[in-house]
Amino acid sequence: MPFELRPEMPEEGWQISELEAGGHSDRVDEHLHQVAERDGFPLVIPGFLPKTHLALSLGEMARDHGADVHVSVHRAIFGAYFGEAKDIGSRDVLLEIAKRAGFDADEVSAMWAEDRFGDRLHQFRHVGLNLGLESTPAALICDELHIGSRPYQVIRDAVDRCLLGHDADEHGAEEAGESESAELT
Repeated sequence: MPFELRPEMPEEGWQISELEAGGHSDRVDEHLHQVAERDGFPLVIPGFLPKTHLALSLGEMARDHGADVHVSVHRAIFGAYFGEAKDIGSRDVLLEIAKRAGFDADEVSAMWAEDRFGDRLHQFRHVGLNLGLESTPAALICDELHIGSRPYQVIRDAVDRCLLGHDADEHGAEEAGESESAELT
């Protein structure tokens, strides 16, 4: 679910040095670099926080063009920011990503001008706030909300619990249906 964490942010974003907390602790930075190196992902901790509304809007446009396009654009946006320290609040950076995904630059620019996905992003934000989100990343897995970076195994265990619960619910429903049909005969 897209979640615009700071919609009040100015268009140019913020420099990390402008923020009281500095965005990341040295310990978090070190951990992120270790995980990225272990998994073979390039990682650059940018010195700025971009305004993400345009990037989230592009992601929603991609979502409406199918899962493959959405995943491709999503990965390109994250790769541009975390892999290359590009400003994903910049129209030029995002138009480059959009063109690589097969979108027409004029169509994307018109989408931004109309704020075509503004209502959807606003609705997602309110869903997130009602769930208790105050930071990203976050993952809602069945009825478990995981806020912040979590080890792979924590997420995997949550997915397993979700699938086991889902299977149990389906199995229970099947048994209930069999018992109802037995009572009717």
